[in-house]
Amino acid sequence: MRRANELEVHLDRNTHSDRFRKLFSTKLDMTIKRARFTTRLVASYMGVKEHEVHFWRAGITLPGSGQCRRLSRLLRVDVAWLCGTPATAA
Repeated sequence: MRRANELEVHLDRNTHSDRFRKLFSTKLDMTIKRARFTTRLVASYMGVKEHEVHFWRAGITLPGSGQCRRLSRLLRVDVAWLCGTPATAA
């Protein structure tokens, strides 16, 4: 539970950081492309509308901590890498 809380704090702390959003969106977009997934498929898996995934990929908004964990499972990447957190926050 502590790790989940650390991820939430990290995301909350960096929500307004243009640099963080850009880094997250670059990693997310690259990983989605490498997996050869469509935005529609990711949105369906995540249970969100396509425009939400577009916003994440563009760095306009960020997913919540639970959504980040789901994304990392779908894309088979470490959540700490995807969200730029220390390994202990995964």
